Amino acid sequence: MGALHSRSSFWLKQGIFDGLRSFDEFESRVNPIPEEKDRGDVFEIFIEGYLATQPIAQCVQHWVVGQIPLVLREKYRLPRDPTGIDGIYETHDGQHVAYQVKYRQKQLLTFTEVAPFLGITEKFTDRVIFTNAATLSDKALVRTRWVSIFHQLSADALAEIEAWLKQEPPPIIRRTPEPRQIEALAEIKAELRRSDTRS
Repeated sequence: MGALHSRSSFWLKQGIFDGLRSFDEFESRVNPIPEEKDRGDVFEIFIEGYLATQPIAQCVQHWVVGQIPLVLREKYRLPRDPTGIDGIYETHDGQHVAYQVKYRQKQLLTFTEVAPFLGITEKFTDRVIFTNAATLSDKALVRTRWVSIFHQLSADALAEIEAWLKQEPPPIIRRTPEPRQIEALAEIKAELRRSDTRS
């Protein structure tokens, strides 16, 4: 399907998502972009790829602002003016989650910055703020979830996001077993051998 954001084609052509090895590298490409709105757009596109590819999000479908179906806008009493919300996604259990994306070059995301989102999404039982800021205002935390785990994304996860954004087949990821998994497999193999010799 690919990203729904109106600027996705432009930013994909800039190569900003190409070959990322870490989220730090992503930030190093985004931070020099002069306009805050452009930095935000790039992060919104990244979040679309994150929702579509990372199982932790439990997303089965998403809509960005401007493309949210009328039935959902009416159900959740969303204004026509898109200010304050970036999208909605549906989870495996059919729940709708309102989300906002905030890319920041500072550590704290203040309550004032997220208050419009909190105000217009009161009808949602679940809402999320995706941010690269290290902390969110305590006043906001009691009203919403926030996700800022992007520094934990592996190079493989970033490759999956890139492929989805470019509408390419997902990369073949060859997982290396962890030491405890190798031990468990060796024990299973030994037990199977013992079982064969007993039969």
